[in-house]
Amino acid sequence: MRNRLFIFTFLLTIISCKGQVVGTLEQFEECSKRPNKDQEGCPDLENITYVKDTNNRLNQFVGTWKGNYNGKQYEIKLDKKINYKKYPDDERSFDRIIGRILVKDASGNVIYNSMNKPDNQTFFSGYNFQGRTYDMHFVGNYDCLESGDVFIETKVANPNEMTLFYNQDKDGWLDPAKCPNFATYGSLLPTEKMTLVKQ
Repeated sequence: MRNRLFIFTFLLTIISCKGQVVGTLEQFEECSKRPNKDQEGCPDLENITYVKDTNNRLNQFVGTWKGNYNGKQYEIKLDKKINYKKYPDDERSFDRIIGRILVKDASGNVIYNSMNKPDNQTFFSGYNFQGRTYDMHFVGNYDCLESGDVFIETKVANPNEMTLFYNQDKDGWLDPAKCPNFATYGSLLPTEKMTLVKQ
C-alpha cells in the first residue's frame, strides 16, 4: 500500500511540475532581425518561458547615472532584475533593466520623479538589445502623449559614460483636461542623444 501511495504521489508531482525552458537575450535579438518576423513570428522560441542574460550584457548599465541636457538635470537609476515578470500570470519572464528617473529644472524644482515607485510602476523597463544598444520603453505623462522607446548604450572607450536617446511615440489619446499646455509641452527625456556619467 505504501509503495502505491509513493508511486501515485511521485507521478502526481511529476505531472504538476512545470519545467522552465530557458532562452537567451541573444536568441530574441536575432528573432527581431528576421525578415519574416512580422508574418511568422519566431515559432522556434515560443516554448521559452525564461529569457536569460547568459552573457551578463545588462550589467554594464546597472547603477546611478547623472547628466544635464537643455537646462534639465537627470538622475537615472538602473537595476537588473533576474527572471522578472511584471505580472505574476505572465507566461514568460525576462532578465531586464528596470529604470527610475528623477528630472529637475534649472532651478532644482522636481519635474518628474519615479525613484520610489515599485518595479511594476516605474513605467521604464527594458526589452532587449539592438547590437550594443539596449532598448527600453518609457511612459511619463501619458495624457500628454509622453511615451516611447529609450535607447541606451555605454561608450566603448569609457564604460562609465552612457548615451541616451528618446524616440517619443506620440501615440494614444490626448486628454486636454489633463494636459492643457500640450502645444508647449516639452518631452521629459531628450529627443537628441545626451551623455550621462555613472556615479
